[in-house]
Amino acid sequence: MNEKEKLPGILNFDKLVEKITKFFELKLEIYELKVKEQIVIVISSLATIALIISFGLFMIFFGSLAFGFYLNGILDSRYLGFVIVGFLYLVICMILILFKDKIITNRLFQAIFSDSLTIDDDEQKDRE
Repeated sequence: MNEKEKLPGILNFDKLVEKITKFFELKLEIYELKVKEQIVIVISSLATIALIISFGLFMIFFGSLAFGFYLNGILDSRYLGFVIVGFLYLVICMILILFKDKIITNRLFQAIFSDSLTIDDDEQKDRE
């Protein structure tokens, strides 16, 4: 065998190694992009939730003030309306404490894991 016959085989092997290396580099880049996409989705979801919660808290705060002033006007008192509103919040707080597992924990668990379960189902379909 002369040198010219060995050379194409070596060049093909180098190209094969180069293509395999490029393939794994592209696979790694795809996974990095998928992770970045998931991070962006989580951050944007958290920002949206934070905005909704903050506006909801403002609505509750100003609604409570308005209701307290309204009750003060009806009861002809300077403070009794605010006491009643505070008592209503105390009752709501007690109900939440008593039924926290049924009301909060289960629904929060379902809300968090229902999204991940649908993602897993989609990934399972993609694999098949």
